[in-house]
Amino acid sequence: MIKSGSLIKILVILAVSISLFAANGCGAKEEPTNEAQYDVIIVGGGMAGLSAGAHLASKGLKVLLLEQHHKVGGCATNFKRGNFTFEVALHELAGGGLFQLMDLCGVKEKVELYPLPDLYRSIFPGDPTIDMTMPANWEGWDGALKAKWPEESEGVDKLHKLSTEVFADIMDVKDLFRYSGAKKLFKTLSVPIKHPELVKWSKRTLAELLDYCFTGEDIKAVVSQFWIYYGAPIPDEIAILTLAANEVFLTEGAWHVKGTSQALSDAYAERIEELGGDVKTGTLVTKVIIEDGVATGVQTEYGDTYTGRYVVCNTDPYQMVFKLVGEDNFPASYVKKLKELKPANSLFVTYLGLNIDLKKLGYTDTEIFYNTSKDTVAVYDNMMKNDFKDGLLSITIYSNYGDPIYAPPGKSLVALLEFSDYDSWPKDRDEYLKMKDEKAQEVIDLAAKVIPELAEPGNIEVMEVMTPVTLQEFTMNYHGIPYGFYINLDQWKKIPVDTPIDNLYIASSWTQSWHGVGSAQINGWMAARLIMDREGIE
Repeated sequence: MIKSGSLIKILVILAVSISLFAANGCGAKEEPTNEAQYDVIIVGGGMAGLSAGAHLASKGLKVLLLEQHHKVGGCATNFKRGNFTFEVALHELAGGGLFQLMDLCGVKEKVELYPLPDLYRSIFPGDPTIDMTMPANWEGWDGALKAKWPEESEGVDKLHKLSTEVFADIMDVKDLFRYSGAKKLFKTLSVPIKHPELVKWSKRTLAELLDYCFTGEDIKAVVSQFWIYYGAPIPDEIAILTLAANEVFLTEGAWHVKGTSQALSDAYAERIEELGGDVKTGTLVTKVIIEDGVATGVQTEYGDTYTGRYVVCNTDPYQMVFKLVGEDNFPASYVKKLKELKPANSLFVTYLGLNIDLKKLGYTDTEIFYNTSKDTVAVYDNMMKNDFKDGLLSITIYSNYGDPIYAPPGKSLVALLEFSDYDSWPKDRDEYLKMKDEKAQEVIDLAAKVIPELAEPGNIEVMEVMTPVTLQEFTMNYHGIPYGFYINLDQWKKIPVDTPIDNLYIASSWTQSWHGVGSAQINGWMAARLIMDREGIE
């Protein structure tokens, strides 16, 4: 679901390069001098908050992390039903950069990541049907495309070369988000001269990139399949995201976390506590305390107050501005920009525990995309209206991942995902429950076109359904949106990690980098890095 890509190195980089084009208006700041119980208070224990906390604690800062749920993780979590353990969100990670990021704060040794066999299988029914399994490495990827469409070989090479070059450019500007003043201005002005391809493709859509490389609509559809995890249909999606993601995934492979993403979340929390920090779950923060324009602490729903030299909000910006801080404390221009930005989609996921062994029945894939059309705008609109039968269905067979946590021997675990919109769900509870059941069946019927055994109700032992309403309830994300803002050419910069309020930062899927488990960790690291810069810590 959340393709973390979440993509960690790309995201470090993409996140980082985003500041290249976004002036955040925050110059160099001095280290705060106010005394407090903690150096840093983090509001929210999702992946960005956990990452920020671990990186700060690893540099000797005293951290307090407060999470409203009964366990940390946010969307990076799991749940159990009977003998099945369901991964809530994570599908795949890009490996190398993630290892590096985790190593920086001492989390790497606490988790085990393992490679997945392929990147995805792409199916477009028609005459003839397209059915392609794409390897998670450049040699296999290029070879599969050239074997299927030899006339497009030059375009395949062009895409490969461009992905590598643009990614290298991004690496070269990866520290821009830390600069201010004349240094930032000079470095920013030099980018078009030193990195013209990066600048060019940051202003082009994925549709333009596909037209530049290929002539056939079929190969364009397969190559761009991951748009479903990047959030916007092809005419809106930015080209630079696909280019960077291609380079990272196809150079480093696709990976998953042993024990589900909850194991990664728990590892971060454990590391914070090992380093002398405090992690409190079941604790809802209701207010960020602002004194003379400076964030100085937080207050919880129980009336407890904690003071901190810095505050990091691992929340959506609507919570931060309108609930925790109060919009009167922000410049009008900041609030105006926030109100103008378009939020992305939420999700509808049907989780199935099956009493049959799909792998033994010949279903060996891990990630399958069943496309009802190549028109991604129509498909996106259909999903946002909950017309799932005419959408794009992601079928993830977690029991094929090789981790026995998901299902007992002889059984299988599957997640069926499509986009959804919070406002399309009824407010009346009975109508909502009825619609949830109907839509779950609609998605199962569509998945049965790929796995016919799903059409037999007796094969389904356990079923759980997640809607945007569910996501909002458990994560408190605005309208249950895990992706943050809609990413297109106009607003792919999102909002910066630092805020106009002194000592206040925001790190989540709504901020500078992209969205997902990987980028959330990057946003957390970025907030930590800015605080460490103010503290004079390398």
